[in-house]
Amino acid sequence: MIRKEFQDYIDKLELKNQKVEEYWKLYDRIYELNSPLSYNQKANLLLSELRKMKSNKSKL
Repeated sequence: MIRKEFQDYIDKLELKNQKVEEYWKLYDRIYELNSPLSYNQKANLLLSELRKMKSNKSKL
């Protein structure tokens, strides 16, 4: 997922600023330079982590 796609995704969620920052921190950690992960591995990891964050949100 490229930054533009991720930004569009975040915009659709209509999150509070604090949550947006958490989402971007996650994105930046996964897509850091010189990562040994492939593009698909990064995308799958990101989606998995986003699902976890979303499920934690619904439990609150």
